[in-house]
Amino acid sequence: MIRDLEWKDSGVGLAEQLERLEAHLLAQGLVPGTVVAAADPDSLLKLLLLLLLPRLGCPFLPLDPALPAAHRDRLLELANASFLVGGDSGKRVRLRPLAGRASGPSPVPYDPSDPGFAPSRRVQLLISTSGSQGSPRLVALTGGNLRAAAAAANRLLAFGAGDRWLLCLPLHHVAGVSVVLRAWLAGAGVVLQAPFSPGALLRRLERRDVTHLSLVPTQLHRLLQHEPGFRPPPELRVVLLGGAPADPALVQRALALGWPLCPSYGLTEAASQVATLFPPPARWSAGLAGRPLPHLEVALAGDGRIRIRGESVAPWVLEAEAAHALADGAGWFTTGDLGTLDGEGRLTVLGRADEVIISGGEKIHPAVLEAELARCPGIDEVAVVGLEDETWGSRVVACYRGAWPEARVARWAGERLRGAFRPRAFHRVARLPRNALGKLLRRELRRRLQASAR
Repeated sequence: MIRDLEWKDSGVGLAEQLERLEAHLLAQGLVPGTVVAAADPDSLLKLLLLLLLPRLGCPFLPLDPALPAAHRDRLLELANASFLVGGDSGKRVRLRPLAGRASGPSPVPYDPSDPGFAPSRRVQLLISTSGSQGSPRLVALTGGNLRAAAAAANRLLAFGAGDRWLLCLPLHHVAGVSVVLRAWLAGAGVVLQAPFSPGALLRRLERRDVTHLSLVPTQLHRLLQHEPGFRPPPELRVVLLGGAPADPALVQRALALGWPLCPSYGLTEAASQVATLFPPPARWSAGLAGRPLPHLEVALAGDGRIRIRGESVAPWVLEAEAAHALADGAGWFTTGDLGTLDGEGRLTVLGRADEVIISGGEKIHPAVLEAELARCPGIDEVAVVGLEDETWGSRVVACYRGAWPEARVARWAGERLRGAFRPRAFHRVARLPRNALGKLLRRELRRRLQASAR
C-alpha cells in the first residue's frame, strides 16, 4: 500500500478514495472481467484506477487525452474496451458503456474468470505503443510482469517504506505507471505533480523529503534552463533518466551540479526498466544504460538488435490483425533497438534498427551522428533523418534548434564530418516533434521534410 499520496485538491486518504471510487463505479454498472479505459487528463483519477481495477479483475487501458478521437477509438476497439471512465465539470466520475461492447471480454487469449489462471498471469494493463507506420498497438502486461519489474527496480534503487518518489510523468506511459507500482509494493510515498512545471518541481525538492525522481531528457533540460545553478538536496538520491536518448553534454552538466542521474533503458514490452546505470556515474557516454536488472537477461541478435528475456516481458501484443506472443519459443523478445554489450556486461543503446540510414553504402546510426552534431556551439538540439536520393540511396538531412544560421552550421559540420556522414542539408526549426515523454517523432519529422520538398 502506498504510505502517503501528495496531490493538490486531495484532502482524503488514499484508502478512502479507493473505496469511494469502487462503490461509485460498481453502482454505475462496472462488470468485473471487462476492459476499462480512461482518457481523462486527471492524473489522480488514473492513479486510483491503476490501483483499483486489478482488484476488480478489470484490465486497465490508460489513454493519452491529447490523442485524436479517431486514433483513440481505434485503440478502444483493439482493446475491446467495455467502459470509458471520465470526470465531468463537477468532478464526478462517470462510467460510460461503449456501444456494442458493454459485456465484451478481454481480447487477450485467455479467460480472466478461469480459476486456472493465477492473478499473476492475468492481464492488468494495456499500454499503447507505436506500431509500424503508426498503426494502433497495445502491449498486454500481466500482474506478474508488473510486480517483477517493480520489485527489481526497488531493490536496485533502494526504494523503500521511508522514501518518496516525485511523479511528473504521464500515467498513460509505462514509466509513469511504474512509479505508482513501485511505491505500492514498497509501501513508500508518491508526490504527484502534473502537469510538469520546472519551477514547481524545484521548489518541491527544496522541502528535502523527495528521495527519487523520474525524468525524461526534455524535462531535465527545462529544469537546468529554468534555474541553471540549482543544486538538488542530498535527500534526493536517485534521478532515473530515460524515455528518450539524452545529450551527453546535458547529462554531464547535470552531474556536475550534483543531480544523481541514473541513465536507463526500458520499454513498454518489459514493463519499464531493462538496464540502469546505478549508482550515478561521474561521467557518461551517449547511450550507456548500465547492466540489466537482475530479473532480466539481455543479449544481442546477429544483426545487433537487443534481445531480452525474463519475468517482466509481456506475453502478448494486440495489433489490428490479432493478439500474438511477443517472445519466441525460448522466451526471447527481440526489440527494434540496436545495442552493444561491453566486457562488464553493460548495455549501450545505439538507436532504432529501422532508423539506420544507408547512404552511399555506409550505415549511419542517427544517434551517433546526432551526438557529434550536438557538439556544435550553435545547436541546442538536433535530429537527423534519411530522405530518398537517386545518388546516395538516402541522403542525410539534419534538423536543429539553435542560434546559428544554417550556413554557419553547415560550415562547422563540413570541417569535422566527411563523406556520407556529412549531412547534405541543414534545416533550422523552432522545435522538433516529440511525444509526451520527449521522445523524438522521427517519422513525423521525415514526413514534414518530404512534404516541404514537394
